[in-house]
Formats: sequence, C-alpha cells, structure tokens
Amino acid sequence: MVNYDLRGPDIEIKYHDGDLLIEGDDPLLPANHILREDENLSEAPDGIGSLITTELLASSRNGTRVTLSLILPDVGFTSDEATPEVTGVAIITRQFKDVIGSRPAVLQSYGVRTLTGSASLVAQTAADAP
Repeated sequence: MVNYDLRGPDIEIKYHDGDLLIEGDDPLLPANHILREDENLSEAPDGIGSLITTELLASSRNGTRVTLSLILPDVGFTSDEATPEVTGVAIITRQFKDVIGSRPAVLQSYGVRTLTGSASLVAQTAADAP
C-alpha cells in the first residue's frame, strides 16, 4: 500500500492505510478525518492513477452537496528512491441539483487545487495479503 502526504493552496491531504485526513482553510475542510470503514470513502483505480472520493457535506441548508475527489498517481518504487515526490489534484465539487427553490442552469461547480508532496511504501503484513 502507498501512503501520500500532499499539500496545495489552502489544503493538506494525508492518505495513509486507506484513511484520509483533510485539513484546510475552507470551512468544509478543517480537520476532516475519514476512515475507510465509514463507507464514505471510495477508491477506484483509474487509467490516470487512483480516484479517491468522499462526501464532505450531504446537504447544506439550501440543498447543496459537497464532495472531494482526489486523483493520486500510481507509484513504482525503486530501492534508491524510498519517498518519491508526487503531484496530485484535489477537486471540491459543489452539486446544485437538489437545491431548494429554483434549480440553477449549471448543476456543479469545481474548485481545483494542485497538490505536491511525497509517497511512501507501507510494508504489507501477512494479515493484509490477499
């Protein structure tokens, strides 16, 4: 398993052992710790890396749903580079399709933040092996 420690404008992401820690200046981001057991976190391999998605807010007072999607690179480790530098992307999506009142013409807005940091390989134990 690969752990990621990433930072970007107003956001810090730690993705360790399938758990996600999010910190940031946006009111929706401070100190969100999302565990994979909570079933609010999904990870899917993608042709461009791994896509990790979680819901930050099911519904605001006006019905806006907010999600966070991360695109993290696949990493091939070599013995001479134990913690390679990586880049990723955080996308905060505001979805307006269930907004109270008149429905807007545009149903999503995106806040995109470029992330940089490092990846590290976590040794797999016998209990973790498939």
